[in-house]
Amino acid sequence: MEKICILNFNNTYENQDFYENENYTIVDFSDLKSVSRYCDEKSLDVIRKRLEKYVDIKIKFIDSGNYHYISYLILEKITKPFTLVLFDHHTDMQPSYFEELMSCGCWVKKTLDDNKYIEKVIIIGANENLINSIEEKYREKIICFSEDFIRGNYNWENFSRKYINSPIYISIDKDVINYKEAKTDWDQGSLTLEELKNIYINICKNHEIIGIDICGDSSYSGEIYEVNNNNEINNKSNKKILEIIEEEESFYELNTI
Repeated sequence: MEKICILNFNNTYENQDFYENENYTIVDFSDLKSVSRYCDEKSLDVIRKRLEKYVDIKIKFIDSGNYHYISYLILEKITKPFTLVLFDHHTDMQPSYFEELMSCGCWVKKTLDDNKYIEKVIIIGANENLINSIEEKYREKIICFSEDFIRGNYNWENFSRKYINSPIYISIDKDVINYKEAKTDWDQGSLTLEELKNIYINICKNHEIIGIDICGDSSYSGEIYEVNNNNEINNKSNKKILEIIEEEESFYELNTI
């Protein structure tokens, strides 16, 4: 069975090769219109149906952060209690500007509203102002670590043992990573890939990981030099993230034998 599912909305990955030595499949959505950043229920249902037969593929690359709402659809398929660990420079807890539309900025809020299996959301690397704007009624289910906090020395393994009591779903938006190591469509944080690795492995090492998605590649289509540079940088970061995932999987398997 395939290990990686590549979701193609705007050909973001066609000039990258990070997945070519893995078992992968590509699911094409490039024919869909008006689904970047916002998505109406009709288009959302089309995407939901196309994803149906790929639900068991553990790792999904879901294109630009403009499509991060796809995580909402993936989480719909989980049928047991779970914790969402979100690496993101934004909380994605904003009310939608248009009530009838799903957006890349409200999908976590919608998941908490709609998904009966989600126990907790851990948000890592978000902007402090966005954290402070989260509605009070959601705070019992959310633990946030700001961009400034994660630069300090913190025992992530102890935190994970104490506060995470269910299988984990991981969602990584590369806008949490610094500009030298990732190129995204949004304002970015300052986390290095090495720091991401340390947090990821120490949070996950004692827990079952039931799914992972990665977004945040650049959809920029301007000057060819800049497009190529973005692709090169993002290809490297995607390779590194896959290495982090594989290292954690090996650690977990060794410690559960």
